[in-house]
Amino acid sequence: MLPLSTFLVAVSMLSAVVLPEKREYVVITGNRVSVAAGTSLGNINCAYTSSQKDTLELNRQIPQRDRLKLAIPVKAFNCGNVLLNRDFEKTLNASQHPYTEIEVICLKKDGKNYKGNLNLIVAGKTIPLQNVTFYNCAGKGAKNLRSNICLNFSEIGLTTPKKMGGLLKVEDELQVMVELQLEE
Repeated sequence: MLPLSTFLVAVSMLSAVVLPEKREYVVITGNRVSVAAGTSLGNINCAYTSSQKDTLELNRQIPQRDRLKLAIPVKAFNCGNVLLNRDFEKTLNASQHPYTEIEVICLKKDGKNYKGNLNLIVAGKTIPLQNVTFYNCAGKGAKNLRSNICLNFSEIGLTTPKKMGGLLKVEDELQVMVELQLEE
């Protein structure tokens, strides 16, 4: 006859094999991506909002076919006026690279917030982003995960636009905010 402790160990091992693993996920009901840069005359803010829906599995490496991919048409960014929109498109080389993409490789619960690995694909260049923190925050009748990512134009391989004979200069630093709206 087996001792009780050996029996309990065998049962727990068997239950791990027989019972399906518990998977956690979040349901994405929309997203907003905004890009901000400082200039010698003030700030420029460009934003894109989508109601793309998806389910994102947590706490594991997501297979490529199942990843959340935000494909953002560069021409759909709204910078506040036609001239800024055109300059933004030109800076991101929209004629050759019409989409900017954000791909979620993994997202893990980290206390009240989440940490994840992303790929940012902009102007034909893929920039891996590790341990990006997404903060829980309340939105208009919804729960949101928001992350602020700081990049440089030079890091992406882009040159900062200069206008009016160099009087208007854009700083090298670029703030990218990714906001995922969650189903409550």
